[in-house]
Amino acid sequence: MNQTRNYLFTLLCLTAAMAMTPLFVTNRYILDMIILFCVWSAVASQWNLLMGQAGIFSLAQMAIFTVGGYVTAILGTHLGIAPAWSLLPAGIICALFGLLIGLPCLRLKGAYVALLTLSAHYVVYLLVLADTSGFTGGSYGLYGFGDYGFRALLGPRKEIIGDYYIAIVLFFIMVAVAYFLSRSPLGLAFNALRDSEAYAEARGIGRYKHQLLVFTITSFFIGVAGSFYGTHLKLVDTTSFDFGTIMALLAIMVIGGQRHNWGPMLGCALVIVLNEALRGIPEWRAIVIAFVTIAVLLIWPLGIATFIDQMLSRLRRRRRAHLASASS
Repeated sequence: MNQTRNYLFTLLCLTAAMAMTPLFVTNRYILDMIILFCVWSAVASQWNLLMGQAGIFSLAQMAIFTVGGYVTAILGTHLGIAPAWSLLPAGIICALFGLLIGLPCLRLKGAYVALLTLSAHYVVYLLVLADTSGFTGGSYGLYGFGDYGFRALLGPRKEIIGDYYIAIVLFFIMVAVAYFLSRSPLGLAFNALRDSEAYAEARGIGRYKHQLLVFTITSFFIGVAGSFYGTHLKLVDTTSFDFGTIMALLAIMVIGGQRHNWGPMLGCALVIVLNEALRGIPEWRAIVIAFVTIAVLLIWPLGIATFIDQMLSRLRRRRRAHLASASS
């Protein structure tokens, strides 16, 4: 209970700090970076729940993320439905899409799941890329499908403020949902299956059913994030299918720490800082991030967040021992 209270208090403080930032910072670049942090932290937290908690090494999540953006873009372009009304439908369609991918893929285990989900990712990519009907825009993508109405309400210069607060709300909801699912009986079942599948199944925990459930739940939230991100950029195209994006998100989870609730946020912050610091030398970005990922795996295999937890635990133990010796 104390751990949950502390986590929620810290998460609320972080969210409140980001919410107050526009009162002091008006630089669009900084606000855009915080929006990027919110989106990728939310996606990584859901992916971390899937991979770190449930032990499913899936590589289809960026395809699901992009499908969320395409659902909103298609509804806006062809049916005139505003993005605000297609945010939840995009999540529902992505949940069904995730279920469709999970039905065959999760019957396999380990590396075979990774290979089959990666194949699903590229099948979706090729279907979108090969479209010449104009339905998905093909290699050009879709744009001009609408916004959340902040341009008319706040003006072109302050439109980003509206998107900024939507990003913060989505960030808080998705990170909190990932935390509570990891602490729920469902999360305990995921951990049991990850640690000892034979023992978990002997206790009546079905691997296929539970993994399919978490795959569908996380697909919903990742789809919502994709819908928002496409609307914020005012463009949805095939660049999100890029393999480098998958590797960047995997680096976020590895650097931050899988199985740790703060891991995706710490990893995301570090990767964004590195990415922007190397803006002037883009050819070195992937090399530096790969080097940092390998270094973290060798030095702190469980990630930075777990290392920080261990250091704080040691400090607390030393303090208690010091107080005990002083009182005696």
